[in-house]
Amino acid sequence: MSKSKKKIIHALTIIDKSGSMERFRNCTIEGINANISALKKEVDDDTEIINTQLQFSANGGNWANCGGAPSDRDFVFVRVGAPVSDIPDMTPLDYVPDGGTPLLDAIGYAVEKVKDFHGNKLGDENLKIIVTIFSDGEENSSIKQTKASIKKMIEHFQSDGKWTFTFIGCGSFEAVSSESTSYGIAACNTVAYAATEKGFDEAYGKIATSYTNFARSAKLGLVDDDLFTEKAAPVGKKK
Repeated sequence: MSKSKKKIIHALTIIDKSGSMERFRNCTIEGINANISALKKEVDDDTEIINTQLQFSANGGNWANCGGAPSDRDFVFVRVGAPVSDIPDMTPLDYVPDGGTPLLDAIGYAVEKVKDFHGNKLGDENLKIIVTIFSDGEENSSIKQTKASIKKMIEHFQSDGKWTFTFIGCGSFEAVSSESTSYGIAACNTVAYAATEKGFDEAYGKIATSYTNFARSAKLGLVDDDLFTEKAAPVGKKK
């Protein structure tokens, strides 16, 4: 097993770009930029932080138009494993909502991309991965993955403490946490928000907090079970 000299934190962002996100396009762009800024603040001489961003939608809600498989406009990797220090701010040209919500396929596709990126270094003891899934609606377009397959995958990767999955969904906490737990994501790693500009701003603020807490805990070899609460120092347990 290879060993890095630095702590490596990989933030995988899976962001809904279905048509219903259009009215909150500017909020989303501003929120993502703020989240990357939060990660940039945690880079130091002993810590490398990288980001992969997948934007997902379905081609007009109907994949039959592209032979029953996703097209380039369905799953867009804006970047894969890019050092956050080098990432410029997103602009409206970088995020164009359209189509349906293949949430399950997006999760599976993005995790596979991160696995391929790290290859045999995936088991590096200094590597920690946080997966942030942001959606304003429920699954309605996947053709490959099911809730059962995604739950099995997430539980597998979370089992060794190297991967942490969080889910940010629109609606009541009861509904959103029911959805996230069906994917194998704990309620404590779930955020519910309202479909308003204020709701979006608060949700992205929570994500920024989770990134800060995750990074600080990872540097100390801890697992933080309360990522979305602002704190002066990470409170976690050894893993």
